[in-house]
Amino acid sequence: MDSQMCGFVPLREGIADDPRWWIPLTADAAVKLRLYGEHRIDPACLLGVLARPRFEAWTGVTFGPMQSVEWLNLWLSCVFETGLCAISVERSAIDAGLIEPMFEKATTAVPGDRELAYLTWRAVGHTSSGGRIMEVGVIGHGDSGADLATRVAGEVRVWSERHRNREVWFEIPASAAGSTDPALCRFFLDRPHRPITVGWR
Repeated sequence: MDSQMCGFVPLREGIADDPRWWIPLTADAAVKLRLYGEHRIDPACLLGVLARPRFEAWTGVTFGPMQSVEWLNLWLSCVFETGLCAISVERSAIDAGLIEPMFEKATTAVPGDRELAYLTWRAVGHTSSGGRIMEVGVIGHGDSGADLATRVAGEVRVWSERHRNREVWFEIPASAAGSTDPALCRFFLDRPHRPITVGWR
């Protein structure tokens, strides 16, 4: 099955319903985390998480101008049980030093029950044409924020070292039975009607 990056508008209240909602990470909702139907996270446990102890982990993994992080995001979505969630950010939260998102108004994060680790980056050089080279980092907050950030940073390195230059494939298997095998870079995504297999080769 071939794949192309595109926008998608989920259908509601039907066969393709994809429930999702935003929960505030700050009292003023200047930073919000998007959760999905499969999440069983108590929003109250993550409210104020950005004010808890902070831990930074830098990966050494870099991106140049116009290089997309889509396949890195897919890898992180597959290897972490809670997946990868979007974070929306208002400028006031950045100015207050609460968060350093990867992009101006957004970033992505791996949530835990009482901790959170989100992606950021910093400029570490320039290309010959003057474009910025950015290094990916992970910032963790919360009860086990340092451990979670370290794990996410480790998977960023695994993706870069082993899978960055490999092809991603998708399959809708004939059987609903399947299993995930990270050692073979194969992930079985169970779905109500038909599962999807994602892999790297």
